[in-house]
Amino acid sequence: MGLFTTNKKPEINNPEDMSPLEAVTHLFAAIQIADQESNYEEKKAWVNAIDELFPDHDLERSENFFSEAHHTLSNQKLADRKKYIISVLNRIKSLFNLDQLKKIGPLIANIVEADGIVMTSEMEIVHLSEEILGLKINVKDD
Repeated sequence: MGLFTTNKKPEINNPEDMSPLEAVTHLFAAIQIADQESNYEEKKAWVNAIDELFPDHDLERSENFFSEAHHTLSNQKLADRKKYIISVLNRIKSLFNLDQLKKIGPLIANIVEADGIVMTSEMEIVHLSEEILGLKINVKDD
């Protein structure tokens, strides 16, 4: 082992311990990788969503959460991922008031629509979000 290497893995919070920024990032990352890939348009939609929800956020901290979310989600089996997403959604519901939640709905739709293709796996997360957060999310599936 080299002098400056480490085996320390990044510490990723359980959903019930996540900050608002962290929880929303994990939700949006789940949508992004639901179709097994994440592209530039989806990343740009995430950046815009985070800027809108958290105008004073620290970019480096946000990027760390983004990387951690993608790492965590991509290493989960589908059944475990669904349970994880449900836990993240419950955390979001506990952290945000109704007006804040209403802002999240259109941002979820923007991320789903960002790559121009609406996948069934993305819509499953939309439906979970609607059910748990009490929202109606309008996704255009042209």
